[in-house]
Amino acid sequence: MNIAYVVPSLAAKGPIIVVRDLSELMVTNGHKCTVFYFDDIVEMTFPCPTIRITRKIDFREFDIVHSHGLRPDIYIYKYREWSGRVKYISTVHNYVLQDFRYQYNWFIAQTAGRIWLRMLHRMDRVVALTNDAVKYYTRWLQSCKLIYAYNTRIVEHAKILNKEEKEHIEEFKNESTLIGVNALLTHRKGVDQIIRALPFLPNHKLFIAGDGKVRKELETLAENLEVKDRCYFAGYVKDAYRYMEHYDVYVASSRSEGFGLMLLEAAQYKVPTICSRIPVFEEIFSSEEVAFFELDNISSLVEAIRNVPDGKKMYERYINCYTPQKFYERYLEIYTN
Repeated sequence: MNIAYVVPSLAAKGPIIVVRDLSELMVTNGHKCTVFYFDDIVEMTFPCPTIRITRKIDFREFDIVHSHGLRPDIYIYKYREWSGRVKYISTVHNYVLQDFRYQYNWFIAQTAGRIWLRMLHRMDRVVALTNDAVKYYTRWLQSCKLIYAYNTRIVEHAKILNKEEKEHIEEFKNESTLIGVNALLTHRKGVDQIIRALPFLPNHKLFIAGDGKVRKELETLAENLEVKDRCYFAGYVKDAYRYMEHYDVYVASSRSEGFGLMLLEAAQYKVPTICSRIPVFEEIFSSEEVAFFELDNISSLVEAIRNVPDGKKMYERYINCYTPQKFYERYLEIYTN
């Protein structure tokens, strides 16, 4: 099978990491892949040719054209051909209107979001990441076009912290219980909730691997709450999952999320994990496998951190549902059908 993936860039961001993992599995299993991208941002390597888009692509040589993101979907909307031999698929990695609401004002969110949804009508198949997301999109798309595929996460356990990184985190942690977060710092990720919980958790510290537009806001919040000395902002870190084995607990505090790759990373390291109670997280893991807290309810978060289950059952769920092999088999089924 000859597959074209179309992505915004080769940046180390969630949807593009998924494409990298998917292309790796496809190539390993004997398929031919090519990744096309727009922006000249290259932070990851792929196991197949990568081509920056500077002209119209002739998609007729491919069996499957699989886009990920708004600009790739716009491109397919404009340039797909209609022979019927090539099949066009989009994976939607978020809840479009919800996600845009956190990035822009209501008007832009509604306008841009509905334009995106309209473009998806030209796809032969639209893949959502969960059953809940499929239900969400049935309001705008034909149910016969919708299908779900759970993500996976390929983690290289041989990659570990270098000496300097290890010394930094161990010195910061000291005798405390270390809460870990690996995330792009936006309002949607909800990291402010964890900082607000720290005054009620005097024996805990927070390590944040990630950067973003609300970092300064979070640093100011930590200073105002007098917990700045218990927050470590590491900034952008390549392969941030390398920190997982050093966390005592992991918190996924998102207010909205397409799937949650960081949960699959935490599961592989058996890190006790706390999740915000949003539908996607409740579908991925149960209350026997992770601890849930109510959004923006700090006492609920504090209670969850104090009573988090160990990570063994979370790991078992990963093995049963989210391994790379299961991910590959699901997408192969979607492509061949």
